[in-house]
Amino acid sequence: MKEYFVLKFKTTKEEWEKLQPLIVSDNYLGAEETEENGTLTVKAYFKNREKIPPEILQLSESQESIPEKNWNEEWKKYFKPEPVSEKFIVVPSWMKEEYPIPKGKFPIYIYPGQTFGTGTHETTKLTIRFLEKTIKPGCSFLDVGAGSGILSIAAKKLGAREVLACDIQKECREEIPFNCKLNEVSGVEVFIGDLKKLNGAFDVVAANIEKHLLEPLVPEIYKKTKKLAVFSGILKKQRDDFAKTLKETDFTILEEAGEGEWMAFLCRK
Repeated sequence: MKEYFVLKFKTTKEEWEKLQPLIVSDNYLGAEETEENGTLTVKAYFKNREKIPPEILQLSESQESIPEKNWNEEWKKYFKPEPVSEKFIVVPSWMKEEYPIPKGKFPIYIYPGQTFGTGTHETTKLTIRFLEKTIKPGCSFLDVGAGSGILSIAAKKLGAREVLACDIQKECREEIPFNCKLNEVSGVEVFIGDLKKLNGAFDVVAANIEKHLLEPLVPEIYKKTKKLAVFSGILKKQRDDFAKTLKETDFTILEEAGEGEWMAFLCRK
């Protein structure tokens, strides 16, 4: 039976942000964070113990392995249908036949595999709300850091003609088409690799990625968009720093939005 490896850290938000660049890799699956009395407890999930840097292992408070079947059951305990914007509601794939879609909503069916999330995180909601304002029938769309493909699926349902989902995680090659099939959506191309190696430009580009990973991509995203870009995954306390990066890259901020601790930007080239 396949197992996942879990490291537990007791830290602060600031120290966790510094640690993340050392942790994030194709071996890293994500993390659960809880904060109490100024102390941040983080459970970081990995595919393989042997690929975790030794210095990360040494910094962890505890280590354990968990069976794959337990991981999937955990998703099902708390992943329920949730409206994420005016037009869209995210529904777990296993509820597709039994859950009645509210009138006026587009469903996005997602199976939470090895890539990022269920599609109900604040950063995803903020991005989808901006896509509703920017995706026009017939336009082209690039999804940077596509993960499960939820933004690409939303773009298709909003009428985008050309949709390209880009990610460095090899698992996306299977998970994005799987989620597209669940949603009866066709025409989403998948590109696995470095954004710099991707040719062409798109009417709208969206990137929902944590700031330390997103910031180095901003100049390349500027080249890849013909007109508009949506950036999400920015903590509110990082707002000024990221806005400075956007302006230095010649992006004009058209609109900002926030939910919880997170922010998103709609920009024009």
